Amino acid sequence: MAGHPPRATGTSVEVPAASFGTPSPLPQLTPLRALPDTEPGPGVPDEIRQRAAYGRLTSPLPYPVQNGYDRDRVPTSLSAVALDNGLLRAVVLPGLGGRVWSLTDRVRDRELLFVNPVLQPANFGLTDAWFAGGIEWNLGSTGHATTSSRPVHVAVLRRPDGDVVRLWEWERTRDLVLQVDLMLPADGDRLFASTRVINPDPEDKPLYWWTTIAVPETEGTRVLVEAGSAWRTDYDGRLTEVSVPHPDDPGLDVSRPLASRMAADYFYDVRDQEGRHIVAVEPDGRGFAQSSTAALRGRKLFLWGHGPGGRRWQEWLSGPGARYTEIQAGYCPTQLEHDVIPGGGEVSWTEAFGAVDLDPALAAGPYAEAAAHARSAVHAAVPPDELEARHRTWRAEVADVPVDELLATGSGWGRVEHLLRSTEPTAALPFPDVDDDSVPAGALLASDRETFERTVARLPVPPASARWAVALDAATRQLGPDWWLDHARAVRHHAAGEPTEAEAAYARSVEARPSVPALRGLAVLAAERGEVAEAAEHYERARALDPTCRPLVTEQLDLLLAADRPEACLAVIEASPRAVREHGRTRLQAARALAAQGQREAAGALLVDLAVEDLAEGDRAIGDLWRELHPGSEVPAALDFQMTEPDD
Repeated sequence: MAGHPPRATGTSVEVPAASFGTPSPLPQLTPLRALPDTEPGPGVPDEIRQRAAYGRLTSPLPYPVQNGYDRDRVPTSLSAVALDNGLLRAVVLPGLGGRVWSLTDRVRDRELLFVNPVLQPANFGLTDAWFAGGIEWNLGSTGHATTSSRPVHVAVLRRPDGDVVRLWEWERTRDLVLQVDLMLPADGDRLFASTRVINPDPEDKPLYWWTTIAVPETEGTRVLVEAGSAWRTDYDGRLTEVSVPHPDDPGLDVSRPLASRMAADYFYDVRDQEGRHIVAVEPDGRGFAQSSTAALRGRKLFLWGHGPGGRRWQEWLSGPGARYTEIQAGYCPTQLEHDVIPGGGEVSWTEAFGAVDLDPALAAGPYAEAAAHARSAVHAAVPPDELEARHRTWRAEVADVPVDELLATGSGWGRVEHLLRSTEPTAALPFPDVDDDSVPAGALLASDRETFERTVARLPVPPASARWAVALDAATRQLGPDWWLDHARAVRHHAAGEPTEAEAAYARSVEARPSVPALRGLAVLAAERGEVAEAAEHYERARALDPTCRPLVTEQLDLLLAADRPEACLAVIEASPRAVREHGRTRLQAARALAAQGQREAAGALLVDLAVEDLAEGDRAIGDLWRELHPGSEVPAALDFQMTEPDD
């Protein structure tokens, strides 16, 4: 089959999809799920220990939490961009983080990635909503990126040797600019992704990057990396050096993901690897390979295992019968680390994705020999020196070339952040104006009172950086006191651990104009002081303004449950609208309240068909409650999301 210069075209993806719903209006003042304290074990290098202690995200501000999704999947058409050279076809989703949804090898007539048969958001991301499948770009902090389920800018460069698809966005937790250029050679079967991360500011910042690739998982899937050891984590914060592929005993070979019982991460020690790469292969020798230039130092296998929790999570994310495992590549050796990107600096690398065909007997043989065979196949497809040269050519000849045609827009925040800094976007990364929640912030910078007041309701979660603090003070001088400006100031103080200043600003905001986010801020501060009655009063006032705000009810119920006030908890549920009462999260809280009252049968009845839409990765609440209500009995498969072995 002959190839041709790659062409980028608009297309669509048809998939049963759940609604992402409306983001929460409540600023997330702490990490959605705090990382456990890292406990590096013996043999972990000092540099990993130091990077693991650096750069932890204190909250996902200024992003709103995306927790308004459901599980009612309906046929949906997603806007997409295809890049095709006749040999390989990549399909990208601009509206969902620039995810490479599909990578089809036309010569071998096979799909190389796990293409999820459904699009189902779940609570795995830094801002909650995340979905499984494809190739995902993770910039920011430990976890699935804030941009995973948000739109990014996408454009095409019309080059003499074919089209280049460019993705870019401004990542707001770190204020870093991401650029990914997707390229296909006219006669090749590799997708190349050249990535650049730019620090637009003079101060150094934490740098985190992992490329996450979902590949199909079968009984015979094997993951091969030239490494004799790995650092393993299993959701308890410990980082332990283990042998590969037999970390515990000769009977368990973790190169076969389904051999393991429970979910785990394996970060391979590839310091001595010749050319960075990782391969997933099936028993017939059909494989998928990722390789990169030397800048991407880390390689990882994430496996769900064959235990009941892993099986349930796979079904939760992808529907019955669909299974995947993840192979990943990162800027640091492990995902617990953050490196440093210098002020005004940038880092870049190039990755290659494509098929490899291995000898089935060698691929199934002793691990070291199988990994060496895989390495030979990867290097035959793209020699490391050639990949490094390709990266240098991209950096010199393509990275700064202006885009020719804008295919999709991301957020308007890149443009606004440039305005904040009095800088202009480049022609290569032309952040356009977008009619989204950035509009009131742009109006604020322009002292455009009319537009600001007309659109400010779009922005309940305010920008919270130090630069924005200065801008808010300037806006107050220009526009005068304002309820939203005081709320924004309060959120910044609150997130910075300054409760006195935060409470004063929240109070000023409420006095000027009562709002759900400001009243909720007062409630959270009262709860932090242990003043449960005062906190509940603030929540009641906020709920009176918007009874349909389910995240607000969830917070109040958590407060009352923690304070051992199940009667009050059930009263709040009874007073809530039907849609709030019937949400899975609320039903779980009702079950906990009933159990606390000793109403075990009523609590158990709520668990029978319970589906908690925003159940979080690692959340043990359902299983723990079942065991409390049914001592000694096994958790039903539909409720068993346990990712670690149950406590004795």
